[in-house]
Amino acid sequence: MIYSQFQHNPMQNRFSGTRGWLAFVIGLAFMTLALVALPFLLLFGAITFVALSLFGRVFLKRQLARFQKQQANQEVQYSEEFQETIYKEAPTSAPRQGRTFEHNPNEPV
Repeated sequence: MIYSQFQHNPMQNRFSGTRGWLAFVIGLAFMTLALVALPFLLLFGAITFVALSLFGRVFLKRQLARFQKQQANQEVQYSEEFQETIYKEAPTSAPRQGRTFEHNPNEPV
């Protein structure tokens, strides 16, 4: 009785007949499709990467030029305002003079 259970293969019942052939064909089709489609997927990825890189470079170059133009306009505007305030303000009093204190090491703090 124990010997009889080793007489047949348990895997034989699982994949036999139509189900076995169908699983084999599906697996074969999947592997073929993966091997055929993989180069095209890699090519598509490479083309997309190059396109995004170029677009990003052009886009960032435009943004940087716009930013530098704004900075230059602000610097010109600030320098004009600064010059106007310098010419408008006339020195009315004597220039301030600071006082110098000498340090006396014998003096307590």
